[in-house]
Amino acid sequence: MNRLPAISFGFVLLLVAGCGGNSSTGGSPDEPAVGLLSPVADAAEFEASIKAGLTAMSSNEQLTLAADIASGAATDNFTGTYTQEKNVDEFDAVRYDGSHLFVAPRRYYYCCYLLDNAAADGATNTGTEPQRSIRILSTDPDNAEATLAGTIPLEDNVSVQGMYLDGGRMFALTGESFYGGWGELWADIAIWEAPEQLGYRIYDVTDATSPVLEIDAKIDGVFIDSRRIGNTVYIVSRYTPHVDGLHYYVSTPEEQAQNEQILAGVSLGDLLPKITINGTTRNLLAPDHCYATTDDAAGYPVLTSITAVPIDNPTEFSTTCYNESAYGVYVSEDALYFTEFRPDISVSRSTTRIHKFALSGTQVAYRGSADIDGTVWRGGQADFRMSEHAGDLRILASQFDWTNVDFVDHNLFILRESTTRPELDIVSTLPNEQRPDEIGKPNEALYGVRFLADRAYAVTFEQIDPLYAIDLSNPLDPFIAGELEITGFSDFLHPINDDLLLGLGTGASGGIKIELFDVSDMSQPLSRGSTTLGGRGSYSEAIYDRHAFSYQVNSNGVDRFTIPATLYSFDGSYNFLQSGLYLFEIHDKDMPSLAWLSSAGSIIPPANGTTIPYYADRNRSFIHNDTVYYVRDEAVWAAFWQSPMIVNGPF
Repeated sequence: MNRLPAISFGFVLLLVAGCGGNSSTGGSPDEPAVGLLSPVADAAEFEASIKAGLTAMSSNEQLTLAADIASGAATDNFTGTYTQEKNVDEFDAVRYDGSHLFVAPRRYYYCCYLLDNAAADGATNTGTEPQRSIRILSTDPDNAEATLAGTIPLEDNVSVQGMYLDGGRMFALTGESFYGGWGELWADIAIWEAPEQLGYRIYDVTDATSPVLEIDAKIDGVFIDSRRIGNTVYIVSRYTPHVDGLHYYVSTPEEQAQNEQILAGVSLGDLLPKITINGTTRNLLAPDHCYATTDDAAGYPVLTSITAVPIDNPTEFSTTCYNESAYGVYVSEDALYFTEFRPDISVSRSTTRIHKFALSGTQVAYRGSADIDGTVWRGGQADFRMSEHAGDLRILASQFDWTNVDFVDHNLFILRESTTRPELDIVSTLPNEQRPDEIGKPNEALYGVRFLADRAYAVTFEQIDPLYAIDLSNPLDPFIAGELEITGFSDFLHPINDDLLLGLGTGASGGIKIELFDVSDMSQPLSRGSTTLGGRGSYSEAIYDRHAFSYQVNSNGVDRFTIPATLYSFDGSYNFLQSGLYLFEIHDKDMPSLAWLSSAGSIIPPANGTTIPYYADRNRSFIHNDTVYYVRDEAVWAAFWQSPMIVNGPF
């Protein structure tokens, strides 16, 4: 398929930052920005840009450490949803507020196997599919019990992507589909062309027995991601206009001519996404609040949008958008960053484009962009590779070059807003000429990463597991302070305090490895012990989904954490052992040289009837005082920490 000549950029892709449902709150800049994104000039230009993009398509695509991190630590002796950043809440399909559990149906199913498992494992219905409702359970931690208080029915085509809890309100994010995490999939325009909707619903759950729907909003497009900061929920979505009869992949001049004829009869209103709130429909975007890329000659009419919804006044939302695809998103308390993977096949290398948008309530403002070498995001928990601290963005990226014997290099970049332009300046990198030591041995992949104030920790792996400690106290001169080589590797790193780090990953011979690291002396990281669960083939959802990990800080100095795991035999035969929730304790955390890790047992829900006991599609846990609530698919189980083998439920 041959690509047709690109249409000049002046009429191509003008769509990026401040598209507001309420134009008074969109925050359009007073003066044009001169960066990689630029404000749209007028509605006519905006319309022309979308149409030009539609006619240009082809098949080618292009130290306050742990104590200050809101990572699910106990508040009033119960844990909530684990998050990456302080004061930045993350949506999840299971939420707990200390008195009620909210359990939404799973977002996707694998036919009869999981459906039967869910019903047998405790879903309230006994048919062939999990109950299509959000269940609200009242908890009784004193007795390790829970009772069904109420339900919120859902339509068959509505998937609950996740929820937030705000006092007596429950904010549910909805969608018709779930496409998984961010990654290269998001560059394919074709899958976004079909009409689809996402949305949000706000319920008054003051009386859990009788939830009341207050707001029902439907938005054209596909749900991508979300965060909540204070009173504002930020929803990231993606939209591609659908025009009947249009050739979305142009391969001949005749097809392009047909497209131009069809688009001549299409208005701007027909090309913009809509939002419908409680039955009233209006445009989601305002052209004078949008930005467009300034360096691409042509592109696709894809709108990546940030909709800011105040929970206490959800009809007064504001939407900000731009016209490039994004592979990932990282959110700090003050800003949202998009990453876009930009491969260059001709030189076997790649760059990542980064856009920064400042966040302040419903005000979302474009601040600048930068291109860095390498890849940051290809799905999973790769947002841990990005971190904002004191206004600087720190990033770990991997550059692959398959023509070299050593085919991957890992690089640290520190970016800072320019004081004179809407750009992000690269103020330092690592390695560099003065500090040439590489992050990782030859051909080692990058696994677990965690930025904490003026430190960073990174795990690379091919045959051994080097844990690198990087000093970021001087952003202009970062350096590798120390490293520790051990077997296995960690995918997920959790800070216990300034001196201790917990690693969760894979052991040298398979199995789930949990390691306690002493990082009190960054120049000499040490291991304070490890344990391995199961053998080859064993896995834990917490390795790739942080919401499956729960950590409770206790005043008695003994912290607790839980991970779900499915275990197979140690002999490499892949014989199933058991599946459940595994409990651990951290002792003497205030004396890192004496700190130690211990097992506190496991919660193994009993098998019954047709239950297939070795698989659960979704696992969550919440520790409340001495009780652990284990949510396994749609079922809820409970046990006391001191006697986890005695399991109550399913509820």
